[in-house]
Amino acid sequence: MNITNLELTNFRNYEKFKLSDLKNTNIIIGNNGVGKTSILEAIYVLCLARSFKTNLEVNLINVNNDYLKIKCNISNDIKNIKLEYFLTKYGKKTKINGKLKKKISDFISQYKVILYAPDEIKFIKDSPSNRRNYINISLSQLNKTYVKLLNDYNILIKNKNDYYKKLYLNSYIDESYLDILDKKISELGYEIFKIRKFYVENVNHYLKKISKKMNFSDGLFLNYITQCSELSEEEFYGLLKKNRKKEIQYGVTKTGVHRDDFEFFIKSRNVKDFCSQGNQKMVMLVFKLAELEVLMKEYFEQPILLLDDLFSELDGVNQNMILKYLNKNIQIFITTTDINNIRKDVLKNAKIIDLDRMVEL
Repeated sequence: MNITNLELTNFRNYEKFKLSDLKNTNIIIGNNGVGKTSILEAIYVLCLARSFKTNLEVNLINVNNDYLKIKCNISNDIKNIKLEYFLTKYGKKTKINGKLKKKISDFISQYKVILYAPDEIKFIKDSPSNRRNYINISLSQLNKTYVKLLNDYNILIKNKNDYYKKLYLNSYIDESYLDILDKKISELGYEIFKIRKFYVENVNHYLKKISKKMNFSDGLFLNYITQCSELSEEEFYGLLKKNRKKEIQYGVTKTGVHRDDFEFFIKSRNVKDFCSQGNQKMVMLVFKLAELEVLMKEYFEQPILLLDDLFSELDGVNQNMILKYLNKNIQIFITTTDINNIRKDVLKNAKIIDLDRMVEL
């Protein structure tokens, strides 16, 4: 599925902006601050109904207006889909082929997207909760069952934490109620664990292959840190019961997949602790390419790849290595301030969007 055209109204610095006749490779060129990343952000929003730059969606609305609208057509040889996203300070609405969608889950992932941006390095440097959130977003594109499992699981954890807080006012502990919660938490949590484990195993398979192909570090892998490791579902339930007294003392649920973490290692060394920032960026780029392979070869999806300011992060050799590696059958959007170092055969077949001159070539 490829985006054939894109239209922005009151999105970021764009009051009116249109792109048409988009190709497999689309290169957006312009000076810093002209809105290159905003175009990628709009595409991302149409995929996941959320931004990769802000958690306050109202910030997406142009400062001189009180609403925004994003529209695009995506198509292949079989079908054409029109997506529309509307946002005001009161909330958002989404449409597919003109029909309003009551649930965001019915709108997201009409096409799949993988993003590489300079600040993606925060996956390595940030907190476990942010890394979990990243993995959750990736899996939510692939598995609607996962979305429901995660939502239901989070409700259970909230209910359990709320009950723990009430114990400060009431010393009576209803063990049977906690047993019911823990049984359901173990059931849903174990399903979440299995989906995450399968995904990480596939990512690691391609991390190894891509690292070798790109002459990058040998032994790169994503380590999945979880309390479920080596446990059956029943044993996981037993762990929840075993840790109950300690959790009551803390007043919060500390056992479960909501405490999982994901860290990159090269052999036995944590990338966060010993790799330079430049190598950490390369780790993230290899990771994105591995995710791309997983989507195409394990889930049979054809994602759109967004590469924000890629060429400022890599030298000329690595730039062209990446472009040579990329699957020519997927649609790619690249932002850059300079196209002089891009291979001529890539430029020849690409659509060039020059934002400084506001022209499409």
